[in-house]
Amino acid sequence: MMMRWMLNTLITLFTSILTGVLIRINPGRAPTPEDLQTFIDVLFSNEIAHRGGSFNAPENTMCAFNKALEHGYKVIEIDIQYTADGIPVVIHDETLDRTTNGNGMISDKTIGELKTLSANNNFSNVEDCTIPTLDETIEFAMANDVILLFDVKGGVFCGKISNTLTHIEEKYPQFKNKFAVISFFPDVLLKVRQDHPTVFTGFTRRHDHIQDEALKAGYRSPSLHPLLFLSDKIYDFFMFYMFVPWMKINMLEIRKDDVSESYVRDVAPRPVLTWTVNDPVEKSFFKRIGCSVMTDVVSDEPAVFN
Repeated sequence: MMMRWMLNTLITLFTSILTGVLIRINPGRAPTPEDLQTFIDVLFSNEIAHRGGSFNAPENTMCAFNKALEHGYKVIEIDIQYTADGIPVVIHDETLDRTTNGNGMISDKTIGELKTLSANNNFSNVEDCTIPTLDETIEFAMANDVILLFDVKGGVFCGKISNTLTHIEEKYPQFKNKFAVISFFPDVLLKVRQDHPTVFTGFTRRHDHIQDEALKAGYRSPSLHPLLFLSDKIYDFFMFYMFVPWMKINMLEIRKDDVSESYVRDVAPRPVLTWTVNDPVEKSFFKRIGCSVMTDVVSDEPAVFN
């Protein structure tokens, strides 16, 4: 399984090089420098509400989005999953158990079934929240001049996110340049760059991604640790020195533990967004070294739980 995953990654990287050559031959097939700079300026003049600000309200809900807006946040990061009837909805996990009063896989439920659930996630100081659709979230963003960052998972989501972006372009043409697709997964970013080359993109990374995925898959043998560690280093090299520049990925989202002043300097002029930064001192540090920060804390108001 691990070798198959690594092989698929290498195939994706090789394909990205060929795609990158074609993109470079046709410079029009990318966001314009002016549009990109305008977008980046907004990201760096605002903190980013991670999942809408999950400390102050139920994550990835309209309750959280309104709370973030109330406190001046104009950039919100959200997560996308898909229902059994193919509707993109805003929720982080593949299952309902952690953040709703339901259970089971989201991909096994219709949108009608999801809308009967509460997404209050044990918060008692908010009105009843439901799982929002992506369309509802976009309409909220458009009405309030909010930028959205779509965090997209890999695998079967590749084709679905391409279809979703086509839907956005057709239904919400005025939302162009008001969102970006960010992902840990190169197959997602490759698909976006191939099918929607003017959409802003960001590569999300932590230094132990392969090790973490292996642990989730049940690979816990100590003898595997050196191989997994080496795999992460090789993966980083290919991603940062081949995939990201060749695919013209616009920004990097890096876990805060992996970011330093020298790191930011090394990747310049590609912007760095760092996650998840909740401490005021840490926020000040990362802003000083030139990062935009994602935070769960959008207000000093105490959260109230059941």
